Amino acid sequence: MKNLLIFCFGMLFMSMYSCKSTKMTAKQNVEEKVFWVNSSKVPCQGVGPMSCLQIQETAEIEEGKWLNFFSSIEGFDYKPGNIYQIKVNVEQLPAPIPADASSLKYSLVEVISQKTDKTLRITDIFKIVKVGEIENPVGMEKALTIEFNAAERGIFGFSGCNTIRGPITKLTETEIEFGNLMSTMMACPQPEMLLERAVTQAFHNTKKYTFENRKLILKDGEGKELLVLLKVD
Repeated sequence: MKNLLIFCFGMLFMSMYSCKSTKMTAKQNVEEKVFWVNSSKVPCQGVGPMSCLQIQETAEIEEGKWLNFFSSIEGFDYKPGNIYQIKVNVEQLPAPIPADASSLKYSLVEVISQKTDKTLRITDIFKIVKVGEIENPVGMEKALTIEFNAAERGIFGFSGCNTIRGPITKLTETEIEFGNLMSTMMACPQPEMLLERAVTQAFHNTKKYTFENRKLILKDGEGKELLVLLKVD
């Protein structure tokens, strides 16, 4: 009888230990993380061409630090145009893992915050209506037009003589800065070349902007107007 009691207690102890071990192992396989999710997807290359979310794991969003996210997040109803902060569970999946699949499973725990990305409103084509003191500038008998793409952080357009393109290196709801602009190399009459130089210099000096009633105004760090652009219908 004594041996039977010892055996039963032993089995009960082993059972309790086994349950505790399984729970701890399961817990070790799941990690909780907090992501920022950007307002638009970007083209990316996984097994094939695809569109990726962009995420950050920082305490606050850092300009230009978005990373492509190649997986899906179970339960996350993503809508473009919004910036999210979300809490997710990251689960390490057991082997075997297919060669073209991720070893991690992401599941939504909570949407911490969601807000409209107001920077996307400048994504459009604009006509330059003023550069410095020059109003309604024309180059080669054409209006000067610039296309802004906030999601892809770039601009492209006609600056009076050549076409230009370049990156937007900083973009918030009130601040905007541009990197080096690349240009075609066509030679033009002197007035057009001077106009183009004024336009590219204005982009170079831009630090701030306002956008209201279809009018985009680029300013320097002191708030002086450099370029006034009107949204093209």
